[in-house]
Amino acid sequence: MPKRAYAGRHRGRHRAPVEERPGRGVVLPGAAAAALTITATGAVLVPGAAGAQAQEHVPDTDTGATATAAPTVSSTHVADASAALRSAEIAEVAANARAEARVRASRAAERKALAAKKAKALAEAHRWVLPVPRGSYRVSSGFGMRWGKLHAGNDFAAPVGTRVGSIGKGTVVFAGQQSGYGNKVEIRHWDGTVSWYGHLSQIEVKVGQDVDAGEEIARSGNTGHSTGPHLHLEVHPGGKGPVNPRPWLADHGVRF
Repeated sequence: MPKRAYAGRHRGRHRAPVEERPGRGVVLPGAAAAALTITATGAVLVPGAAGAQAQEHVPDTDTGATATAAPTVSSTHVADASAALRSAEIAEVAANARAEARVRASRAAERKALAAKKAKALAEAHRWVLPVPRGSYRVSSGFGMRWGKLHAGNDFAAPVGTRVGSIGKGTVVFAGQQSGYGNKVEIRHWDGTVSWYGHLSQIEVKVGQDVDAGEEIARSGNTGHSTGPHLHLEVHPGGKGPVNPRPWLADHGVRF
């Protein structure tokens, strides 16, 4: 080969040719292309170990160093996190609903118990009972005309000193002696009915005293116009004329 053809061939270091491509900038050849690639955004891709994927590095504008960008969060992870949050919200709403239901149930139970208590108290206040203990008496005379005169009550023959109780809740309006009745007690009850108890041997209440149904008010006796030891009971609805105590008490749940 002529010497002129070799002229300048070995001057300086050998440089690999640089290829320029229109609109694409400079393409580094061979190993340089593998060592450094500039992305369109200015990021630098630095290859990792053999077989590993390259990490994207973004130049630090302040120091000029290359910083590793945060890992990209996939849409699947976002959907999973959103679903987990939604499930937690639903669980919280359900728990609050159960708590509110328990509170409502507790309040309803309290109202029911209070209503039952009031109903029981009312039933107790409005109940009627016999004036003498069962088994301690016999009915010796009924309501009606006797010897040309109205016998206005029922007689419960019983030994002197037998316990006498109020037939219902009320207030004592008379406690003393009265002609024909001997020792006598009158009680005005919650519904306006007035009950009379005659021929008593002992009075154990005073006027103005409140008594409950069955509460002891006296002891049976043989005072006044009496043919033997007994309790004379009269019932005056509304405080007016007397009625037969036996059917009246039966209508109020008390039989004898």
